[in-house]
Amino acid sequence: MISVAIREYSVRDFKDVLEIDAEAFNSRNPAYDVYIYLTYSSNFLVADVGGKVIGYIVTMDMGVDSKIMSFAVKKEFRRRGIGSMLLKEVIRRCIEKGKQRILLEVRVSNFAAQELYKKNGFETVDILPSYYSDGEDAYLMELRLTNYF
Repeated sequence: MISVAIREYSVRDFKDVLEIDAEAFNSRNPAYDVYIYLTYSSNFLVADVGGKVIGYIVTMDMGVDSKIMSFAVKKEFRRRGIGSMLLKEVIRRCIEKGKQRILLEVRVSNFAAQELYKKNGFETVDILPSYYSDGEDAYLMELRLTNYF
């Protein structure tokens, strides 16, 4: 079992986060994505293994709610509980801040992510037609924090 530390993003993590973003989302401009995360995030957490970032999660405060802007784990580290660790820490921090819900959008084809969210209490509340630039629909999912425990 590898030792994973969940911690705040630091400027030295930029290159690793760029690589993960590009790999996970096929982004045309991952540097701009990371700029947006840094500009609008209220939580930007990374999963660190020996000084190398292998995953990240970014949330943005929206009044009484919080929204997951981006969330990814390097391909070779998936299905090892690292995503769950990141998600649980974000949930804990949102509860600490008194947030009522966490919202997110996920591709209808991304069954692995949907399963992770459902395992952590998220429910599908809507379908967003043609949400992604390639025309794919998204599910809008939410976690109600007021009855999380």
